[in-house]
Amino acid sequence: MKANVLISSLAVAAVAAVGAVSLQAVQPKPVPGYAETLYADYAQASGQQAAFEIRILDSGRLKQLEGRSFEQIVGAPRYQLEADETPLALRNARFNDNLAVIDRHELDAGVEGFDAVGLPVDLGTYRLLAVSTSIKGVARKHQAIEMCWESQGHCVVFDPSIGFLDSIVNNQRLAKAVGYKPLIQYEERPRAAGDVSTQAVCALASNTNAIGKSLTWAAWTQRYKNVFGVTLVTKNLGGQQAGIRCNSSCNPAPYGYSNSSSGSGSLGYNVSCDWDLNSGTTGRTGRWVAETKCAHRFAGSASAQVTRSGSGSGVSLSWDTNGGVDANGGRYTDTCGYF
Repeated sequence: MKANVLISSLAVAAVAAVGAVSLQAVQPKPVPGYAETLYADYAQASGQQAAFEIRILDSGRLKQLEGRSFEQIVGAPRYQLEADETPLALRNARFNDNLAVIDRHELDAGVEGFDAVGLPVDLGTYRLLAVSTSIKGVARKHQAIEMCWESQGHCVVFDPSIGFLDSIVNNQRLAKAVGYKPLIQYEERPRAAGDVSTQAVCALASNTNAIGKSLTWAAWTQRYKNVFGVTLVTKNLGGQQAGIRCNSSCNPAPYGYSNSSSGSGSLGYNVSCDWDLNSGTTGRTGRWVAETKCAHRFAGSASAQVTRSGSGSGVSLSWDTNGGVDANGGRYTDTCGYF
């Protein structure tokens, strides 16, 4: 029996050794550049308002991090980098030092959670990152972690100081990939009868071949996922339109619409949306404004409220928001005249 046990033990050891070699052979190498590209795309979308420097502190197999929370790996956030979002840009990048309440779901979780969503920890790699962030000359430093599964073509970065970093950048990338942009439509001016060489015709100052122009922002959906790919926030931004047409008296007649928006959140996140339009004219100049915004916030009341302001061709919409903001729509100003 002892001999059999010894032989069995050797056999098990041999199989284990082969298994270890095989497992090691299929381990993916760290995917170079994913995090660097992610931060670079964020900076570009912000118009370089935010700038990043990335340094690699450590790297290895993801399994080495089992038993530790993400907070133990990268630390808790001391600030948040925030920006207002549209489908094509990040605006008003800023540091938020008011972190009275933070989402601890990811901070308290660990890499073991990836097994449950079809991303085996055994096949993953990681890079621990030192992130230096600067906005308008003010620099801050924190840590983040990049995790990749080369065999599945998947990477994700957990950055506790930039909430939903992957989702923010991927939303921007998706909008560009599908060619999202305002649809511009023109209404050609009527052809003048008789000698057109000396006859002035009413048209838009921005395009003297047109008597009307509109910009239409299609409806758009923004989704924010946690590090495990679970959607926590969804925002359905309604379509918006702003246009101006020169009427029979060659005066501006602004027109358009502002469709409603909605949103939802889970695991402590809530969403608030608002939308409105405003228009006015001063002499032969007109303006139409159509905007919608949705804000999300964790463990508190998100707020997005709009009021009309200004007069004549200087009308606008004033916003009071609280939380992470997504927006759709814009304004159009033009002048009618004889050309």
